[in-house]
Amino acid sequence: MSAASPNARWLAIYLPRIRTDRLIRAGLAGTDKRPLAVYSKETNAYEIVGVDARASDLGVRLAMSLADARAIQPKLEAIEANPEEDARALDNIAAWCERFTPIVVIDPPEGLFLDITGCAHLFGGEENLRAEIVTRLRAQGFGARAAIAPTPGAAWALARYGREPSPPLRGRGQGEGGRADAQAPARLHAPHPSAPAPQGGGGEEWRETLAPLPVEALRLDPAAAALLRRLGLKTIGEILHAPRSSFTARAGENAMLRLDQALGRAQEALTPRRPAPPVFALRRFLEPIFTADAILQVTQDLCGDAIEKLDIRGAGVLRAELVLFGVDGRDRVIGVNVSKPLREVKPLLRLFREKLSIVGENFDAQFGFEAARLDVVRLAPVEEGDGTFAAVEQAVAGAEQISGIVDILSSRLGAKRVVRAQLHDEHCPERAGGWRSALSKSVDGKPVEPPADGVQRRPVRLFAPAQPIEVMAGVPDGPPIKFRWRRVIRDVARAEGPERIGGDWQKREKTRDYYRVEDSQGRRYWLYREGLYGESETAPTWYVHGLFA
Repeated sequence: MSAASPNARWLAIYLPRIRTDRLIRAGLAGTDKRPLAVYSKETNAYEIVGVDARASDLGVRLAMSLADARAIQPKLEAIEANPEEDARALDNIAAWCERFTPIVVIDPPEGLFLDITGCAHLFGGEENLRAEIVTRLRAQGFGARAAIAPTPGAAWALARYGREPSPPLRGRGQGEGGRADAQAPARLHAPHPSAPAPQGGGGEEWRETLAPLPVEALRLDPAAAALLRRLGLKTIGEILHAPRSSFTARAGENAMLRLDQALGRAQEALTPRRPAPPVFALRRFLEPIFTADAILQVTQDLCGDAIEKLDIRGAGVLRAELVLFGVDGRDRVIGVNVSKPLREVKPLLRLFREKLSIVGENFDAQFGFEAARLDVVRLAPVEEGDGTFAAVEQAVAGAEQISGIVDILSSRLGAKRVVRAQLHDEHCPERAGGWRSALSKSVDGKPVEPPADGVQRRPVRLFAPAQPIEVMAGVPDGPPIKFRWRRVIRDVARAEGPERIGGDWQKREKTRDYYRVEDSQGRRYWLYREGLYGESETAPTWYVHGLFA
């Protein structure tokens, strides 16, 4: 997705001590109150890649060798880095952040981007949203900084190098299932304090806000940032008016691109953790909800909000997911599928009621749900001409009634247990038909027209697999005269054929010659001979493949 938009608002989260916070939170380190550091092997040497607040206060710094760190602090507790577990912890935090917005981008190894465009009013404004996220992450044991800006690059720079205002959030400090951060938030100061970020707009205000920040705030390569500092360019403001040609020649094209992305002059492609739903509706609660009735009431409100957005698009729901965000940090997802685009609240609510009645016994609300979101994962245009202005009594069920029954049965029994017949463009008879989920979109093919002479050339009943028979024919390649099937000899009165169907050469299938035959009792059969005489050393075999009415 593109990050450049006139009204976009991005929130960047910086987790500077995620490596040590993960270990302390899990009880794997820090139990004896010793300073903690995490190291990894870099260029044949052990290098510090993470420190907690105690180690930082004692002079242990990132990129320092492990030997130097132990020399400074002999009691240092050093643990080797586990990048996979760190990435999993960051992904879990990203999943938790989806209760604030469905568009969350992971910025490894210690950052996140949240697209909060149009979401901040649900949380009392942008500053309250930023403060709530930071406070609740610290209550879970993760030291965090966050900033909001019109572009991801500007938000990234302010989160790491800007001056963080004091959180105005009141309440909800504990209660996230983890302990409070033992270190004071002041220990997460940025290395280069600057003026706080402006609340709105962009343009010159953002240029002035980013100007005092160091060149490292542009997400430059360490070598490029070091080169700029040797040239005397230490802040973003010093390179804003630098000649682009000479600047690009010295720092590389990526440096100028990062500057343009931070100022909103160039687009930046970001990939969300999960694809963003085309339409979604979000509700937060003053108090957690527990009961199924309360969940259904919230679902009804969310369906109404989503339907209003679908009306503007002229589309209907094909798949919707109800995401319930628990106070315990876990998410519960309930999905429903629809066979035909749906744009009404009551039928959609009925499907969710069916799903909730199924999972009701195993639905563990724990401490309740603090928010709910309805995601329209798949949608399709709605044919406006399908509706009727008056109710008409019908002798058989109409398309709308059938679709409603299919949706209810699929929600109750499962999408794979309700099927429709499906024709395939195959010459082989046993592969020409099959079954598909009744909720899946049918593949429009050419309509099958009846033969002009009215003769039925395919049986109404097909055996799978075909049943072997013994046949007597007048000549080797001629039609059968009599055949034995199920221990009974049947005399052929009439025969028509052959109809030759070639086998799939890639699967080494043999050619088939089909005959429509009628015995002396008037019963009609569909027989075929597999293989040709002289084609191989083995003689062809005969089968009965189906019965006509």
